[in-house]
Amino acid sequence: MPKGFLSGVLWGSVVSVLGLGVVSLQLDPVSMKPSTVPVAETLPEPDTDTASDADAPEATETAPADIAAPESALDDAAVEPAPDTGVEPSAAPGALPGASASIDAAPVETDGPAAAPVPAETPSASAADTPATAPDAPVEETTPPEANAPAQSIPELANTPQIRSEPVAPIKDQADGVTTNRLPTIEAAPTEEEGTDAPDAAEAQLLTDTLSLAIMRNAESFADPEGRPLMSVVLLDQGEKRRAMGDLKNLPFPVSFIVDASASDASQAIAFYRAAGAEVIVEPVLPPNATPTDAEVNLQVQAPLLDQAVAIYMDQDSGFQSDSQLAAQIAAILAASGHGLVTQPQGLNTGHKTALKTGVASGLVFRDLDSEGQDGKVIRRFMDNAAFKAGQEGGVIMFGRANVETVQALIEWSLGNRVKSVAMAPVSAILLGN
Repeated sequence: MPKGFLSGVLWGSVVSVLGLGVVSLQLDPVSMKPSTVPVAETLPEPDTDTASDADAPEATETAPADIAAPESALDDAAVEPAPDTGVEPSAAPGALPGASASIDAAPVETDGPAAAPVPAETPSASAADTPATAPDAPVEETTPPEANAPAQSIPELANTPQIRSEPVAPIKDQADGVTTNRLPTIEAAPTEEEGTDAPDAAEAQLLTDTLSLAIMRNAESFADPEGRPLMSVVLLDQGEKRRAMGDLKNLPFPVSFIVDASASDASQAIAFYRAAGAEVIVEPVLPPNATPTDAEVNLQVQAPLLDQAVAIYMDQDSGFQSDSQLAAQIAAILAASGHGLVTQPQGLNTGHKTALKTGVASGLVFRDLDSEGQDGKVIRRFMDNAAFKAGQEGGVIMFGRANVETVQALIEWSLGNRVKSVAMAPVSAILLGN
């Protein structure tokens, strides 16, 4: 009996020594130097039968920079494993039996919840590869050690030299002819002390520019309070016959007169008609087959006569209605001087359309009253037709000759009823209406 007991103890010791030797050969040497790998806490495995998932302790990470261990307390020698047969392997998952090391870890401050106390025995280096939480507990997402590194301290601004800058002056007009701050602004309304009767500067300038136009400067006053269709009569001056018509101031309605600029007494004729209160139209002189250059030179020479007229008259023989280049040149001159334009219809009326596009107050003659020496009866019928046409188009221009027979026919027509359907007006009113 004693021999069997001693034999069992001997063989048990041999088996234990051989088993520990095999285990020690399979374990990695334990290094006690400070490691840069975060030390994971070893937590006891929760009992899934008695504890819920919410009671599982959360694993916390300790930043490597926060672990303070004196180098004098650490040895490079490996710790010999000690047999510990009384500890169950399941009590500490990830911790191998016989391998233990003790380090004095300083308390670590973290932004998260309070960490569980770290046990005295820490696992070997290989224990970091094992999960720190139980399989059934929720796993928190971990971040690299760089993200958990402590924030660098920000220097105080009071001790840092600051950059000072002087206030920048507003940009003003630094070059001649260059204007800044062109955005529209809302000006304050004038107060009662300033008054509202003073004309605005822009309106005053517009009024000045309008009065500088020849058609406005030389026009006779006219009013149409009833808003009737306008009708105008223009008569071509016949030289000395103008005196036989008597006092033109006694005419029953306004009549405008055309004066040929090539007449020897053109200046006297203009003065005669204007003294009678009539508007004057000048027919400029152009050579046959005139070019745009001819028109520019001739109109410049005849400028003293044109300055007294409200418009110019272009005859059918002038080529104005058929020559687009000539029409464009004349229209540009009239737009600059502010004269109106009266023309005879011809073809496609190219000159008239060009003048309208250029901004010239232009009008076409509706009918010639006495081109073939018509008597008073025919002239009165023409006037009746013109009054009807004026009601359709809003205004018409009738053309005739300044002689006694034509003037007498106009006076007789003014005594009839058809004249009441229109407003007899000077030619400027028709042109400005167009």
